[in-house]
Amino acid sequence: MLSFDFRHLEKQYLSVYRISWSLVLLPICIGPTVLMTGLMDLSWPMAALAYLTLWLLLFVLMLWYSSYWFKAYQYSLLDAGLRIHKGVFWQQQQMVPRNRVQHIDITTGPLERRFGLSKLVVHTAGSRNASVTLPGLLQQNAADLRQELINTNQTEDTV
Repeated sequence: MLSFDFRHLEKQYLSVYRISWSLVLLPICIGPTVLMTGLMDLSWPMAALAYLTLWLLLFVLMLWYSSYWFKAYQYSLLDAGLRIHKGVFWQQQQMVPRNRVQHIDITTGPLERRFGLSKLVVHTAGSRNASVTLPGLLQQNAADLRQELINTNQTEDTV
């Protein structure tokens, strides 16, 4: 039975995370900029400057937060099961017992495929959270982790 101590997500996933959040921040900044333009009667160049300033401020905050988020996200495979530790302000530890694993999916989005990464989605039985997602794995590592959890579950007597 394969087991290992805490590992961090792949470094490429930090880029995927930051690109995703940058794309989310662009439309979010439009609302406050339109509001400021209407309330302050700003000209279009000033409105564009306000938009860029707001977007850059949020982008810098996102860069700062994402680096701490990335450092805090760890996972390990123990004899008991898959353990995930994540969170910056509100830390969370999840444990997926090997004998509770129902099935495991490997998913990839367009950005993840570009960086050669995958998400491992572990579906469990009889728990409050029916599935646990582990992002930022190399495709081969996700496949190996999936195979290890499946093989372990088949050899044990589960009810």
